[in-house]
Amino acid sequence: MVPQHIKDALFAVNRLAVAPNHWLWRQRFKLRNDRELYVHLGCGRNYVPGMINCDGNLFQKIDLWIDLRRPLPFPDGSVKVAYTSHTLEHLFPEDALQVLREIRRVLRDDGIARVAVPDLTHFFRIARGEAISPWPRHFDAPAGQAVNYLFCDGQHKYAYNSDILRDFAKQAGFTGIEDVSGQFGLAPRPYGNLMLGGEEEGSLVFELRR
Repeated sequence: MVPQHIKDALFAVNRLAVAPNHWLWRQRFKLRNDRELYVHLGCGRNYVPGMINCDGNLFQKIDLWIDLRRPLPFPDGSVKVAYTSHTLEHLFPEDALQVLREIRRVLRDDGIARVAVPDLTHFFRIARGEAISPWPRHFDAPAGQAVNYLFCDGQHKYAYNSDILRDFAKQAGFTGIEDVSGQFGLAPRPYGNLMLGGEEEGSLVFELRR
């Protein structure tokens, strides 16, 4: 695993380098006038066929090279489904709030966003010895594993439980806010013409509507 301080330096450069690409794609989407986009923000290694897979890492399989700390290149009200999984926790809170505001801006009135993050309550389950977290470092003690899960060797900039994520969604302007973690579990479910989900254990999953 690449040390986080090196990743932070690379993404600081990426934030500047990607600016022309944001502008270019903003113009392309305006010309296309597509009002039924399916976008996957911060896809990492999880490439989802049928979606516009967006990430800042050019070494991953992606469709669109962007930096989520910049405004999304999609037009207002053009996205039918937005999906982001285990991405917001890698951003500082103000940047995460800005991403949520941008998701709301680009969503159609009948659109839906699926947002998944590590659940802070899972940290306490690990600390009590009710679950394990062996990556990225090995710890025998449950408390060490819990810290492992929460901070992920400095990769995670923030932590979320249901109340925090709900508050962030409200601040971003969403009115339809539903914690579906318990209702539907973490298994994939249909969104438009796609099946999305299959989140890892300990995930908190929200569905957001404008």
